[in-house]
Amino acid sequence: VANVQTPTLVALGLSDLRVPPSQGMEWFYTLRSQGVPTKLLTYDTDNHAIAEVQSEANHWIQIKQWFDEYL
Repeated sequence: VANVQTPTLVALGLSDLRVPPSQGMEWFYTLRSQGVPTKLLTYDTDNHAIAEVQSEANHWIQIKQWFDEYL
C-alpha cells in the first residue's frame, strides 16, 4: 500500500460472500490515509458482482465520472 499512487475507485457489494467487504473498506481507508485519491462505492444488497440493475447502472456512471476526472 505504501507504494500505491494511482487514484483508486473501490466498489463493494456489502452482501459479498467471497470477499468480506471489510477487506475492501480497509483498502479504501488505508489508501485514503496515504493521500491517494480514493472513492468508496457501496451497494447494500449486491454480492461480489455488482449486478442489480440500479446498482450496476450507478456503478458504470461512477466509473465514467472517475475516468473523466483521472484519465
